[in-house]
Amino acid sequence: MEISFLIFLGGGLFLGWALGANDSANVFGTAVGTRMLRFGVAATLCSIGVILGAVISGAGPTETLNKLASINALSDAGIASACAGLTVFLMTWRGLPVSTSQAVVGALIGWNTWNGIATDTQVVTKIVMTWALCPILAAVIAAILLPLTGLALRVSRMHLFRQDALTRYALIVAG
Repeated sequence: MEISFLIFLGGGLFLGWALGANDSANVFGTAVGTRMLRFGVAATLCSIGVILGAVISGAGPTETLNKLASINALSDAGIASACAGLTVFLMTWRGLPVSTSQAVVGALIGWNTWNGIATDTQVVTKIVMTWALCPILAAVIAAILLPLTGLALRVSRMHLFRQDALTRYALIVAG
């Protein structure tokens, strides 16, 4: 097996592992912490969701990242992935909140800098704008859905056990 392939594979697997260690807590941490979902079930669902999301919807973000850095060699992609993975691993290990997408973008900008390639500031601006907009949009959606959900539960006069089962199902669907 060629060494560049092993570097690529190792870097990608390490980033994937760091992604799972960090982001699975974001997805199912509340459900597992409140014992509404067992850890094994949450880990399995998260794995399936990550794979399906990458296969079905991964083209758009990949295209944006390709505009940020045109990495053409497998070994370079592996090194950039390993750098992002190491960043996420170290931050997670220290108990600090970290965004995997920010680590990947930072690794690509670092790769550009190391290779003397100018980074497209328009692409970086677009990415940073989405980072700023995302929590605001999530807060607006939560502010709308939370009262509506509470109202629906009060109006339904659902038995506590049924409400518990529905909450477990909703936590799985919402992820």
